[in-house]
Amino acid sequence: MIVLNAVLASKDKEYINAWLDFVQGSQSGSSIRFTAFSQWEPFKDHMIEQEGREMPDLVIAEPEFLSNWLSNGGETSGIPWLTLSEGLDEVDEDKRLMKYQPLSALLDAVLNACRQPRRRKIHHPGQETLSIAVVSASGGSGKTAVAMHMAKQLGIAGYAVLYLNLETLDSSMPFLEKGLSKSGQRTPDTEVGLSRLLYDLKVGRKESGNPGQVQSLSKGVDSYVLRHEGLKSDVFWPLSNRKELLQMSHEDTKSLIRYLADCGQYDVLILDGDSGWDGRSEGILDRADAFVWLVEDDISSMHRWGQWMQHMERTRPELHESVLDRARFIVNKYRDSVINVLPRPDLHLDAVLPYIPSWKQLSQEEVMLSSPIFQREVKRLCAMIVQDGEEELKAGRFHKGDGWSL
Repeated sequence: MIVLNAVLASKDKEYINAWLDFVQGSQSGSSIRFTAFSQWEPFKDHMIEQEGREMPDLVIAEPEFLSNWLSNGGETSGIPWLTLSEGLDEVDEDKRLMKYQPLSALLDAVLNACRQPRRRKIHHPGQETLSIAVVSASGGSGKTAVAMHMAKQLGIAGYAVLYLNLETLDSSMPFLEKGLSKSGQRTPDTEVGLSRLLYDLKVGRKESGNPGQVQSLSKGVDSYVLRHEGLKSDVFWPLSNRKELLQMSHEDTKSLIRYLADCGQYDVLILDGDSGWDGRSEGILDRADAFVWLVEDDISSMHRWGQWMQHMERTRPELHESVLDRARFIVNKYRDSVINVLPRPDLHLDAVLPYIPSWKQLSQEEVMLSSPIFQREVKRLCAMIVQDGEEELKAGRFHKGDGWSL
């Protein structure tokens, strides 16, 4: 398990002791280690000593400590930081951690803000990256929200994760753009990374002479992707030319997923696609190792779910059986109980994800990724999928990262 290292600086020794006592007794205490200071000089000396070593994953400090450290090289260190605030100082909202709130909420905020180690997956023959597709037969079922939360929770757990959005109209952009803009990685090349990769893969297939085979690319995947710290994952800048997505064939989609799974860099791919039936959707259905299939508890959603499965059973019976084996059917936006009858006797429900009313009035996009209730349930869902993958590992199919635990 990856252990995060954080530095806490406050003049209030009683506050520090309460914080450390809580962390030591909490379930998350084993995943994060704090070094605490109540005076500037020891704090400064500790931060200087870290130069050339593995730097902390987060600094949480009162304004007096923080301003001195930032002006003495902390600003350019690349270490994330939060101001331990009583609400009177002028600081950006995403850099403010209110000092007096439940310790459980403080710890959740700290874990979310930590710089997650960007592990490099060690790829061995016979071991594969686990690809998880979030799908639905109905638009508006919350696929993108669930997919991004899964990517974030797996990233926090220490997995090397790539989030891949293949929607024709990319609904992830409002939630990703701010984090991508802040990353400093934006260049003309990275903003067309997915477009370049699709082209390079198509050329590679032609050169290999086999439509199902992709020659290894001279450029690594890093030249196409961006790191999104808020999502704790790598991502592609969304395609601006919708024609490229509309023209993506079944084989284009499979070769893209195959390349990303075989590149040796990721433990988990999170795939987010359309709700329609086209080449991209079929490519995802064929290539994903596991599915999170979302359903809403209403007549229309249940009907579409049944119709989709019926169409699949009629047109591709072998795929229908395979999808049933790989899918976990989840009620999203759950409210107390499931009222509607499932559309087919061979379908079942595996879990539920709660309805979050406040998301209807979001004014800050990144807030959507910070709901403690939703994060808790998505973490359980991720554990379910990854534990299933562990069983497959025994058969030589999946490679599990070393970070996930409950």
